Amino acid sequence: MFLRTEPVRFDGMLPGLKRWWTRSLGHADAGLDAIETWAAQAGMRYRRDEGGLRFVIEAPSAGQTMRMEWGPTQRSYIAGDELRIRLDLNLPGALQVLAMTRPLMERLEHETFERYTQEAQTIIDMSHPEEMRWLAMFPKIDLSFDKLLQSRFGVLGVNTVLAMAWVNGPLGEQLAKATQNLLASEEPFVLMALRGKMYLRLQLAQPSPESLSQCLTVFDAAVQSALQLTGQMSPDGGDWSATAGSSWLVHSALDDPNHGPR
Repeated sequence: MFLRTEPVRFDGMLPGLKRWWTRSLGHADAGLDAIETWAAQAGMRYRRDEGGLRFVIEAPSAGQTMRMEWGPTQRSYIAGDELRIRLDLNLPGALQVLAMTRPLMERLEHETFERYTQEAQTIIDMSHPEEMRWLAMFPKIDLSFDKLLQSRFGVLGVNTVLAMAWVNGPLGEQLAKATQNLLASEEPFVLMALRGKMYLRLQLAQPSPESLSQCLTVFDAAVQSALQLTGQMSPDGGDWSATAGSSWLVHSALDDPNHGPR
């Protein structure tokens, strides 16, 4: 026995889907338009791809060009879209440091351990991102001087004294502040000095002038701390003041979410 069925009609559904899609695109466009306005007011260069899936902002900083980019992630440990910031500071090779949110550090440590034990590897795979390799190579620093930082972040480096000085000051203060807003949900976040450059990565689904300003505030603190350390190091990365990490004052307009770096 065959049942006669009427063809399913989608013409009543499509207008609703179309309206939803249009509203979604309009909301995304409005958000990126606000970022473009924010960047222009701050004197930064803003570029956006035709599909609206990515934008790039560039601005002068520390005598170089800072590049901020938002779009599809380039790291497996970040889902969806990410914000990336990069600045070439010509830092000395001894200043190689890494800070990341604690849940991300614990997850990457577990993944790294599982990968190497299951595959019985004794040599670090150079195809893995630096963030994962460093967890297996370099010591962590003791953050017990600040219970909030200790509970929310992990920090390590080639030189633990330099890593401690880098984070113990304005950078640590800004990281602690970020836990109240930008990193309140402990999104995957990485801050790293490597090969003379400073990098920041953050999982960020919905960028806004406020979130970008907050990222720049943290990034600026990391840069200033690194430059202060560099200024006290000899060319070979040696002598420097051990008291340097606790007394720097960073004055930045980036605390105001309506303004970017000047």
